[in-house]
Amino acid sequence: STLPSAMTATQHDQPPPAAGCPVDQKKPTPAAAGCPVDHAAAPPPGCPVDHTNPPENHPTTGDCPAQHARGHTAPGAEPPAEKCPVEHKGPAPAAKKRVDPEVLKQLPNDRETSTIPSLEGPWQYPSQRQFYKATAAKGHDVSPTDMPSVIAIHNAVNEQTWVKIMEYEKMHEQECATPKLIRFLGRPGDMSIKARVTGWFGRTDPFDRHDWHVDRCGKEVRYIVDFYDGKPVPNMPVSIYIDARPDFQSGGLWDRAKMYMRELNLF
Repeated sequence: STLPSAMTATQHDQPPPAAGCPVDQKKPTPAAAGCPVDHAAAPPPGCPVDHTNPPENHPTTGDCPAQHARGHTAPGAEPPAEKCPVEHKGPAPAAKKRVDPEVLKQLPNDRETSTIPSLEGPWQYPSQRQFYKATAAKGHDVSPTDMPSVIAIHNAVNEQTWVKIMEYEKMHEQECATPKLIRFLGRPGDMSIKARVTGWFGRTDPFDRHDWHVDRCGKEVRYIVDFYDGKPVPNMPVSIYIDARPDFQSGGLWDRAKMYMRELNLF
């Protein structure tokens, strides 16, 4: 990677958190201000993200040490940097700087294989070396010791995003049993219509946005994904809520309506 779809949410010299779901499963609700990251305490063992609390309506602070640029590449190729969904709003990054090659050599270059199918095989996540190189080159103040935790959260967020997308794709499993990811793009500066409208009614703005393009057996479907801060919990490094849904132009209006009725147990 997304994410996609990157963070001050890690503690130096602490063991990396186990990979897992970094997503808050409940619906977002406004709440008290506060950063979702515990900056003082070391991350507890297990998943680095709270699973039980909804997003908060609060400002975020600090510069994200693992921000990505846009776009991804096929498995086996070094991916371009991508916007990670665990970014904290803060000062603009400094100008590009030279990355110390000796530091890069100390980071592993192994890439983790995701569970996300793509047109060219399982999606490949960037290695710690690739992630650090892309981040540091953009001027972010990031420590190599953060990389294990950064990668763990980053990959887990992308895995859960695909789970959310597959909830919609299951509605079309007779049409296509094996949807695959084509690409995804970071669009942090582009507010989605839904996010803008819900913001009018007091919901906090998402801190990032992705567009995921899925191949439904020959039909390209675009999913809009908004990432929100979740409710802060003591000793939990980060909490994230993912709102993924198909766009209207991809025939997603009816799918959204069906999903809404299912959530209300109407059918």
